[in-house]
Amino acid sequence: MKRFSVVIATYNRGPILEKCLRALLTQSISSDRFEIVVVDDGSTDDTPQLIERLKAEGGPSWQYLWQANRGRSHARNVGIEMAKGELVVFIDSDVVVVPEFLSEHDKLHTGKRVFVQGLAVNTDNFDDPLSTPVGPGAFSAAFFATNNVSVARAYLKQAGGFDENFTEYGWEDLELGLRLKAIGVGMVRSRAARGFHWHPAFSMQDMPGLKRIEEERGRMAAYFFRKHPTLDVRLMIQLTALHHALNWLVTLGGRLDEVKAEPALKWLLERGKPALAQQLAILMLNQYNLRELHAALARPNQATVHG
Repeated sequence: MKRFSVVIATYNRGPILEKCLRALLTQSISSDRFEIVVVDDGSTDDTPQLIERLKAEGGPSWQYLWQANRGRSHARNVGIEMAKGELVVFIDSDVVVVPEFLSEHDKLHTGKRVFVQGLAVNTDNFDDPLSTPVGPGAFSAAFFATNNVSVARAYLKQAGGFDENFTEYGWEDLELGLRLKAIGVGMVRSRAARGFHWHPAFSMQDMPGLKRIEEERGRMAAYFFRKHPTLDVRLMIQLTALHHALNWLVTLGGRLDEVKAEPALKWLLERGKPALAQQLAILMLNQYNLRELHAALARPNQATVHG
């Protein structure tokens, strides 16, 4: 049995996916110790041809499956079923990892009942993502984030895999993390198992997509809370009086939105501050997340729970 199966769900990510996969071909551990499992969730670009080119270059063993678009939860569950390794490593198809990535994950799987959460650093440097500086506060507080995590395949099977009712953006990995925690799987972090998560610099053209993501996150948050109606989940999804008050203050009681904030966003972009502009945009768009959350909770729950 191989030590690792690196599972990557992808959809129309050809150029950055190639960087992601080439980084895996330069790992410091022996190529016979891991396999690459790519589940293509309905791509219409040249992803199949890319996989064939890379497979021809040798290295680790490959598994590739194209399927009609079913969403990330389903694609990752397919990857778990395909995996032959003792440990499953999830990375996103826009994450470029360091050469010692797998060896650093390996060091922390020492027989304890844990998963290893690696460091994911956001970068807008497409040409050389690995050159991005890593600040001391780079870690996310998320418990089980699938942009860089490794876990025993047996634990994933015991927990029931990803819940495929998460059909839109958000929360499916954190929800699985709660179920792993419930069966006694803890977390250890590794700063050395680094992946660089490519995000193009923010522009005004991103606003419709960001708004859509916030609305999807709100709807999926409602499902998450219905499945796990706990204080921890309330805090994660901003379903508290404090979060309501903060949103009210930030948006001046709902009177300030992304349209009214547009001049400030453009001013920041003109001065070369895309990261600050994006943070302001997310603050404004968060109200769509919260509106969809509350609207979804007000509707009858018709979802069927898997896992």
